[in-house]
Amino acid sequence: MLAYDGTEFHGWQRQPGQRTVQGVLEEALSHVLSERVEVAGAGRTDAGVHARGQSASFATSSRLPARAFAPVLDRELPEDVRVIRAEDREEGFHARHDATGRRYAYRLLDREDVLWSRFAWQPGVPVDAPALDRATRALEGRHDCRSFESSGSPSRNLECRIDRARWTRWEGGLRLDVVADHFLYHMVRTLVGTALAASTTSDPAGEMRAVLEARDRARAGVTAPPQGLCLEEVFYGSRGAAE
Repeated sequence: MLAYDGTEFHGWQRQPGQRTVQGVLEEALSHVLSERVEVAGAGRTDAGVHARGQSASFATSSRLPARAFAPVLDRELPEDVRVIRAEDREEGFHARHDATGRRYAYRLLDREDVLWSRFAWQPGVPVDAPALDRATRALEGRHDCRSFESSGSPSRNLECRIDRARWTRWEGGLRLDVVADHFLYHMVRTLVGTALAASTTSDPAGEMRAVLEARDRARAGVTAPPQGLCLEEVFYGSRGAAE
């Protein structure tokens, strides 16, 4: 399991000439293990998006025990990436393909904060927390989510099972926790922008359902900035459901 501050990364996925999380992790692993290593990540986080519970898998011929990977790799990795723990898995295990769900959090700030602004977004308008929560709870269930998909998505499975999409308070403001079997490109950030717009209407839940049913990205709201988004957890087997 990995954690990283995505601010200075051009996303997870390896790209020529760009600093990416996958790139620096593969470089560190290849140096430690003295063999070429390719890493698969459970979530292909975008530029500026963070993670506290990213999962990654790779195959190696090394006899280095799993318990040694975290301390050894942390000496090789830059300060904005950390290995939390490592474990052996069955042959053929794939961090992305075998995942049954993921939990993301998006953090909003009540007011500008010079420290928290690296990891959360201040939308610049008053936010009605109960209305915001009504809007996102309307998303719980299985839906065609193409209204929240930005162009360029690699996924053709547009139906997502959203187990939880609810707002709670955190130290700096409001936090959306959303759990689903998979996510489309920019989906969580678009959900946030759409929920903010829906929360200003007389029927936030009805407005959100109308956006879903439209199956049209033009009907949804703006895509919220990346810094508020964090991959918190990846599920294998059963996953967290709405309470």
